[in-house]
Amino acid sequence: MKYFSSIALMLLIFSCQTENNDFIIKNKQVGKLTDTTTIAQMKQLYRNDSIVKKTEGQTAFEPYDEYRIIDKRTKEVLMVVVPKKMNDEQSVIKEVDIKSPKFKTEKGVGLDSDFKSFKQHHKIGRVDETFKYIVVFIDDLNATIDMAKDVIPLNAQNNTTIKIDETLIPDNTKIKDFIVFFNE
Repeated sequence: MKYFSSIALMLLIFSCQTENNDFIIKNKQVGKLTDTTTIAQMKQLYRNDSIVKKTEGQTAFEPYDEYRIIDKRTKEVLMVVVPKKMNDEQSVIKEVDIKSPKFKTEKGVGLDSDFKSFKQHHKIGRVDETFKYIVVFIDDLNATIDMAKDVIPLNAQNNTTIKIDETLIPDNTKIKDFIVFFNE
């Protein structure tokens, strides 16, 4: 009986670890995807979910493919995957835009975390700005997080003489986008 209990406990622990890896974010890994995963392999890994392919960027930028992976049960978009090459099933993945708060770093930080959590648990790199957003580079994950620009002080929002850095971003700022880069 003790033998059976030990096996059951080990199986439970192993299944929990496997489940957590399905939603882990690391440098060059998001869930089941890594920097060596091809689009064909991605389709196999997520065969139980819906995968919708679109070609984007037809206007100002070069066109690119994107694959939306949607959980069939909940209809939730889990992530958007962009391959390095268009129309090539053997292409590796260039980047993954995380859309679900289920995905977390090993330190428990995810799309539903605030900026303070990222600062406490990950290495913040440079901070850039666009017309609408603040883009923060997370060096240890090879990732970026985007936040609405209106969270920084009004005098810094459109003033090119003020250098935007992490000290201008309030700790409670919510994350809009979380993108992990694999093969840039």
